[in-house]
Amino acid sequence: MQVMKGTITSVSPLHFGNGRARGTFSQTLSYVPGRTIRGMIGWYLYQNYRDLFDACGLAEDHEPEKMHLFFRNGYPLSDKKRSVYAPLKSRWCKKCGSLIENDENECTQMVDGRLCLQEGKKHTGLVGIKSFSERKLVQPDPVPKRLETKCPITRDGHTSMGSGWQLSPYHVEGIEPGVPFGFVMLAEDTVADDVVHILNDASYACGLGGFRSRGYGLVDISVDSQVSDDEHIASRSSEFSKGDEYLLILNAPCILRSGANSTIGLDRSFFEAINKRLESRGYKGDIAPGSDPSPYITRSVVRGWSLKNGNMVDEIVPATGPGSCIMVTGSPSSLAALEVFGIGDMQSSGYGEMFVSGVI
Repeated sequence: MQVMKGTITSVSPLHFGNGRARGTFSQTLSYVPGRTIRGMIGWYLYQNYRDLFDACGLAEDHEPEKMHLFFRNGYPLSDKKRSVYAPLKSRWCKKCGSLIENDENECTQMVDGRLCLQEGKKHTGLVGIKSFSERKLVQPDPVPKRLETKCPITRDGHTSMGSGWQLSPYHVEGIEPGVPFGFVMLAEDTVADDVVHILNDASYACGLGGFRSRGYGLVDISVDSQVSDDEHIASRSSEFSKGDEYLLILNAPCILRSGANSTIGLDRSFFEAINKRLESRGYKGDIAPGSDPSPYITRSVVRGWSLKNGNMVDEIVPATGPGSCIMVTGSPSSLAALEVFGIGDMQSSGYGEMFVSGVI
């Protein structure tokens, strides 16, 4: 398998619906959903390269063994690196942004020659990856947005409706052109080069996100690095030490099924799923809870469109939310492999991604 990293840059405004429109206002997400990238690539391949579509396993949503192409969410950059979700466990100083230790009630950092002594608060959402090494909150680069008012199109023309009409102008929030996002894709060796070759063709032909008929959705995709999963895991595992504890953070919603239902939490079934996934890829299934087994949990839901069901609206699925975290132990190679392969349902659409940090 090949691990590819690069950048998605908006050329026109972008809109990614969050499923919670308010009246005539359609709000956008501040990142590029992996499910949207998969939909764009899948639709282009289905229309133009059916053999490659089948080889990538893009019609499959639930069985990772049948998937050969995986996309991660495109998150904003911070210092030219893809940002990650802040762990719910951690508190950051309200004044200077320093990490407040677990047993401290106030910030003990020196600011202008005196103790800061400000209280901390939890941060939800994305942070720069340097937040973990520098132990100080680093915000991602801002994602500038615009708000445009559109008018419905009728057979009589394109015009603003009067007060007696049921149709009325609507308002679209969009990401401005020129905004870069960190892009990660995993592909089996047999399809990797072919998929890289058609990335921009797909983006120009199909567009990304909503309101494409209104001039939204044009992006440029560049792949800046491409290495084998073995090489990537070997490099990443050198940053871990055997026997140490680490903080495992969900970097996207995670869907774990129990029959027809999905389960929420980082419990025994979660660790069983982790180790089963690692063993299926040839790595040790030795990830276990750390000395503090208490998880920090947030809930999320997954919604979108299904290629397998004729590009119709898919089911709404409860999921364990990004930022959920727990202390773990495991061999360095297993921790690194877990970041690459992820776990759970709908992995090819960006779900089930994880990030492992040092103890914070």
